[in-house]
Amino acid sequence: MIIIAAVVALLVGAGGGYFFGHAQGKKALLAEQVTAVEAEKIAAQEEILQAANPFEADETNPFEDGYQNPFERAGSNPFAQ
Repeated sequence: MIIIAAVVALLVGAGGGYFFGHAQGKKALLAEQVTAVEAEKIAAQEEILQAANPFEADETNPFEDGYQNPFERAGSNPFAQ
């Protein structure tokens, strides 16, 4: 009877240790994954901000080379009397 009780206690102890140890491992893995996702999200936001900033572009003024009137060679006004 004592041998059976010792084996049952050993199995219960091993099962409990596995369950609680596995739960702790899941918590640590989840925390690690959350910090990795947050770091990737911040890096992606910074990349988007740099790409979307119009003031960092080399050509900010489209009229820098000079203004060209699109109606300069239009001819006469068709609505004029």
